[in-house]
Amino acid sequence: MVVLNFYGKIEPICISNKLKIYISNLPSDEHNNWQHSLAEDLKHGIKSLNILGEEIGKEPVKELFSKVFPEKNIQCFDDDTIYNNLAQNMICIYFDYKYEDMPLGDWTTNCFDGRFCEDDCSEKFINFLQYINSPSMEFISYPRPVPYWIYSSNYDRVDYSRLYGGGDKAEAYIDCLKKWGELIDSFLSDKNDYLLLDYLFNSLYKDNEYNEYHLLKAYSLCQLFLEEEHEYELDSKLIDFMDDDDQENKKISAKYFRKLRNKIAHGDFVAFENLVEEYAKKILDDRMTYDYAEYSRKNWVIIHVCCELDSVVRRLILMLLQNPKKLQKIKNTR
Repeated sequence: MVVLNFYGKIEPICISNKLKIYISNLPSDEHNNWQHSLAEDLKHGIKSLNILGEEIGKEPVKELFSKVFPEKNIQCFDDDTIYNNLAQNMICIYFDYKYEDMPLGDWTTNCFDGRFCEDDCSEKFINFLQYINSPSMEFISYPRPVPYWIYSSNYDRVDYSRLYGGGDKAEAYIDCLKKWGELIDSFLSDKNDYLLLDYLFNSLYKDNEYNEYHLLKAYSLCQLFLEEEHEYELDSKLIDFMDDDDQENKKISAKYFRKLRNKIAHGDFVAFENLVEEYAKKILDDRMTYDYAEYSRKNWVIIHVCCELDSVVRRLILMLLQNPKKLQKIKNTR
């Protein structure tokens, strides 16, 4: 069960026809009563956050209730009514399909199925949208505002500070999700497309460590989208997807990204460190202030390269969904 950050009373809405992704209010069936469960979690959260006293502890609920129901006076409701009203207006996202709706077989093979020991595909989907929705994409056109999740049953412990987040009205978020669903549906045409989308979901999920492995993986994703025959093709193909306004810096950086990736892949870490230092001197030293109390010089450079590559990957994914023919044409160019 994955709950989103916006609220409202809605009928079930299909977000993606081909993936069969839906949003709705929380179920309240006798044997599947998530409304009751979330109301209880909201109540227990107050005790968890109640560090400075009961009235301080109640503030998150008061603020949330006021955002969701600005027309109601919270003083007129007892605690249980407040929690229940919030839970009844929560919105969840989920997959709901028949196996013949997707070209991926039955429950033994379908990668978008929900299983006890696998992460929730709905959370992966929202994480995928959140990955694209980055400050580096500020001037790029794509559906906004992108929602985030405030509760996921993937975890043994509830993050109560996250649970009280959100509180926005539903309309803009629903419109955004529908537009993303349209983009995904226009992209999905055969089994390989479904498997590629699953691969991207998994590749980007829960990866917030900006280290050598992240660099390796991000560059490999660039290769997936752009490499026709040889990896050195990316020396020129990456440039149009990079943030830097300096064209010469982009040309230099693209070559270093390839070399850095190769040194990691081949286990030559002394050469990798030498390349890191070369890159820092050529590109970063005149543009960046290093705080070595936060990161070592090497890690500052690696973090920078990872962020640059992530920005490229975001643009490539967006082009894959918005204009796959153009992306294929770029890939076929040598």
